[in-house]
This record gives sequence, structure tokens and C-alpha cells, in this order.
Amino acid sequence: MHDYLNQPGGAERVVLVMAAIWPDAPIYTSLYRPDSTFPAFGASDVRTSPLNRIPVDRGFRNLLPLYPAAFRALGTLDHDVVLSSSSGWAHGVRTSPRSFHAVYCHAPARWLYGGEYLRAPRRKQALGPFMGALRSWDRSAAQRADLYIANSHEVRRRIRRHYGIHAPVIYPPVDVDRFRPTPRGERLLVVSRLLPYNRVDTIVDAATRAGIGLDVVGTGPTLEELRRIAGPTVAFHGRIADHEVSELMEGCRALCVPGREDFGICAVEANAAGKPVVALAAGGALETLENGVTGTFFTRHDSEEVLVAIRRCDEIDASPEVIAAHAQRFSRAAFEAGLLRVLQDGRSAHRDRPA
Repeated sequence: MHDYLNQPGGAERVVLVMAAIWPDAPIYTSLYRPDSTFPAFGASDVRTSPLNRIPVDRGFRNLLPLYPAAFRALGTLDHDVVLSSSSGWAHGVRTSPRSFHAVYCHAPARWLYGGEYLRAPRRKQALGPFMGALRSWDRSAAQRADLYIANSHEVRRRIRRHYGIHAPVIYPPVDVDRFRPTPRGERLLVVSRLLPYNRVDTIVDAATRAGIGLDVVGTGPTLEELRRIAGPTVAFHGRIADHEVSELMEGCRALCVPGREDFGICAVEANAAGKPVVALAAGGALETLENGVTGTFFTRHDSEEVLVAIRRCDEIDASPEVIAAHAQRFSRAAFEAGLLRVLQDGRSAHRDRPA
């Protein structure tokens, strides 16, 4: 199970790895847009809800109140094991009593428990009447699962806080072998969905003020505002192919992560390319980065503080190979071994449970 397949993001990369572990298993989702996500999904048996008939793609967030009904419309699944990759909806699928339902949680829904997602007044006003019902549905759906798995200790704490569930942590798979550790270049790099709460504006403003070269990869609703505040040293690349992202990672000075990440795959990828990371001191970055060795931190979305963190990052003397070695603990092999272990343990406990 996955929320929706219409983006080429980190959660979708996790689903591709899951699909490789179980290549004959169908993938259920609310909507699927082959041209908007990774082409590799074309090799899988993707099954969609009736919501897929609505001709939306980029505007999928406007359909928030409809997703519970979309996953209910998939019926009651009777597979031996159902594995949901969820950041808001897939965990709500109905399964039979004999099925073992595990949820790999990227994060409890930001739009329900994270006010930053609802910063836009119109969105907040539109969703206001539904929030109570959606939170009730979300918590009820979480309690029906047989096992919750968190993708970081940050997310584990939030699962405990919102659902009262204790979840083991299995870090998501990062394709660390895709990158070569190389010497640092001259330009900074941001790879992010351009959403308000990711605060890419902080990095654009800092680079513009200091005249530092900056490449921004990604698309989203804040793109035009970022273009407006950017100086001549900032270049916007939009959505580009994986090999182009790899080239930018391998040639950059440092990756900048200004948002609070639940885990932060891009930070690990940058380390795998031998590059340090300048990150907000919050969320998954505190688990994946070692201050002064693989990255540096700033604590506020303030351009001057970001520039101080960039200067401290420039002073890191760890070699590209040393930085890359730190990324190996987040490899695909480590993910697969950990996931199979907790699923096996959880399924054994499920079998032993009284009917």
C-alpha cells in the first residue's frame, strides 16, 4: 500500500525497494500518474482506487477529505501480509482478521498534526470543518494495524505521541552505491520539494546576500516566490533525472537542508557523495549527521546564522571517503535485513495471538 503514486520522492523510493523484495505483490494506491513518478513502477501490478478517475495530478492535496473513502473503496484485503507505506492514508486500508498488517510510517499526517502544512489561509479555512473527523479516522486506522514501524526516532516519538503506539525504527533505504565520494566544488545545493514549510527561502536569501553559488532542484508552489528573491548566483533546475542529481551532488560544495525532515534521504545521499550537509538542527538530521564531521547545524531560519553554519561546514577537514563511510549504515541492504526481521517477528506474534 502507498498513499499516492504521483511524485518522485523519498517515500516512493522506499516503495520501489519494497516492490523489489516482493516483485509479485500488487501495489495498492489511491491514484497513480505514471508520468509524474518513477518509471520503474510500470513494472509492478499497480491497483488504484476510484479516486484515480478524477483528472488531478499536481492538485492532489485538494482532495484530502476524499482519501479515507478512497482506501475504504479498495475493500477488505485478504493477503497473508499487507505492508502499508504511509504518511497519512495508506494505513487506513481494511484487512481481514487473518492478514498481518504492518505500517511503515514515514510520518503521522502533517496536515493533521503539523500546523506548518496548514499555513496557507485558504487551505486552513477549507479543511477546518473536516479536521476533527479526519483526526478521528486517522487514529482509529492506526489502532487497527498489527505493527507500526517508524522510519526514524523522530517519527517514532510522534507515533507514540499521536497514536500511543510503540514502534521499532528501521531507517529507510538509501542508494549509497549510486554516488562516488568526490572533492568539494564551489556551489551549494538544495534538493527539495518547494513547499512553504521546507523553508528553501532561507538558503536562497543567504546565498543571494553572500553572493554564493546555489543550485536548487525541485518544483512546488513556492517556486515563483523563490525566483523573485533570488540573486544572479542562484540557479533553479526544476525536476531533473536521477543521474543529473547525482552529478550535482558529486560536484557541490555542500548540501543545504533547511526544513525539518522526518528522516532526510537527501542528506545521506550527499554524505555518500563525500559532501557535508548544512542542516536545520531538528528532526532526522540530528540522527543522520555528525556535527563537525559530516555536517553542521543552524537553529533558526535566519540568513546570518545559516551563513555561519556554511562557514563552519567549509572548515570540516574530513575527507570525502570518511564522510561517505558514515552513509553506509543507511544502505539498502541494512533496510531489507531490518524490515524482514521485524516483519517476521511481528507475524509470529500475530499468529500466536488468540482469535
